[in-house]
Amino acid sequence: MQSRREFLFSSAALLAAPAGKPRFGLVRSTHAKLRRPVSPEDPLDYALVRDMVWRAIEYGKPAAGSLEAKVKPGSWVVIKPNIVSLPTQSTHCYGDVTDMRVTKAVLEYVARNSRARRITVAEGGSYRRVRDPIGATAVLQNGVRVDASTLDWGTEQFPGWDGTIEGMLREFGAAFPGKQFDYIDLSYDGVRDAAGNLRRIEVPRTAGGVGAFGARPDYFVTRTILNCDFLISVPVMKVHEMCGITACLKNYVGTAPREAYASPRGGFSNTLLHSQHQVEDRIDPFIADLAAFHPPDYVVADGIRGLQYTEHNNRRPDQMVRNNLVLAGEDPVAADALTAYLLGFSPGDIEFLHMAAQRGMGGNELGRIEVVGEEADRLRRAWIKPRTWHGRGNRHWLVTRAPESPLAGWARYGTPTDTLHFTRWAPDAAEGQAFAAAVKVISDGNSKGFLWTGARGRVTVLLNGEKVLEEENRTRYRPGQFQKPVTLRSGENLLVFHLQAVTDQPQLSAFLVNARNDGDTLDGIRWTA
Repeated sequence: MQSRREFLFSSAALLAAPAGKPRFGLVRSTHAKLRRPVSPEDPLDYALVRDMVWRAIEYGKPAAGSLEAKVKPGSWVVIKPNIVSLPTQSTHCYGDVTDMRVTKAVLEYVARNSRARRITVAEGGSYRRVRDPIGATAVLQNGVRVDASTLDWGTEQFPGWDGTIEGMLREFGAAFPGKQFDYIDLSYDGVRDAAGNLRRIEVPRTAGGVGAFGARPDYFVTRTILNCDFLISVPVMKVHEMCGITACLKNYVGTAPREAYASPRGGFSNTLLHSQHQVEDRIDPFIADLAAFHPPDYVVADGIRGLQYTEHNNRRPDQMVRNNLVLAGEDPVAADALTAYLLGFSPGDIEFLHMAAQRGMGGNELGRIEVVGEEADRLRRAWIKPRTWHGRGNRHWLVTRAPESPLAGWARYGTPTDTLHFTRWAPDAAEGQAFAAAVKVISDGNSKGFLWTGARGRVTVLLNGEKVLEEENRTRYRPGQFQKPVTLRSGENLLVFHLQAVTDQPQLSAFLVNARNDGDTLDGIRWTA
């Protein structure tokens, strides 16, 4: 766990943020400077949520000095919540979507304090819009077809907020006649060519040459995300089976138009987005790619309620976790790193944060974040992680086709993913080839954890010369399929993997997981070839 001194906390006067340190406002319902502090278990009302959101925005000042100063006069501002499902769908439960009161509070803040011309709420979820001619997967409420903008949320889910998004926007239009308010369903907003056909756009390259991370570099994207002047990501904090956490950057999956990515066999999920762009079962590459088309200009993250175990309803009574907190700031990568920390994850294990950092979207190091309001380490909780979760494995290898040869002669080889594909390193290898790979692990002290090994072939693992694992797998490969308790000594440790190919695709991966064996990387270690 990060020590308290590795964060810069303050709830006093707001001074200029240190150069290079992004500032975040972190406010809980108990915060002393709220007009009416309440218990972290309080269901809240709109006035309380608005106070929390606005206080977090005040604390989370961007480099421009304030959120409203960053929004240029006449701008088109888009507010992007996470509304992946609707209450009438079986996948939905409390904590699955952004709290409507948070979305409304952000919208009201921008309307009252900025000189934006147009303010749009935009989202694309697993539901078809009312005008979609395909009715087989339509969402009904009291026998009437609805979508995210027309569904009546009632008063039970978000106390103090009821009605529809459509109705809320009409109210704001009447209150602020000089501004335009509207809703856009991003699922139907794909960029099209002159003939009206959906058009792919390649991920823009950074000045340093960083392009797409996904298996396919060109994406269907939405006009709204490309063309708006200012984008505020308003996600809900929760866990996710495939990438660890849902927060600011994962929120971009809702920007991929489902009219292009939904399976032709029915349903309205982004099935083809996964099949076309994910890499080795990780969705992190297309999360970073989608965000590259218009990185967030600001983040307000809803930590009032979220989900543990998995990202959608699993019907367990303890799945929903109430935190009653709000996080706001400018750096989207740092926002997600801080969210990961609050949810009990190691930020270094979140793959898409490394990719986004490579693109220059922000930094994922906790030590460079200034947090104003609450002390993050006091709010950190060990959320129950997905059963399939694992962090980042080793990427630095010494490899050889002569396992008995001296280690000093083995070749250095870096892998872009968790998996070492031996035939990519040695395409001319003979069938049944014996391979070996090694990696050094530097440990800050004596520590116990678990070695997770994925292998396709017959594998034997030695830790500091002692055999700790021997397994064979001829069928489906997956990272972390073999798990053994291990003890690391302080300083340098040597892991050696002998793998006999028994198929035409020998593969290997290695993770060192903490003593809880929940998929997070063991604290205080680093890999080196």
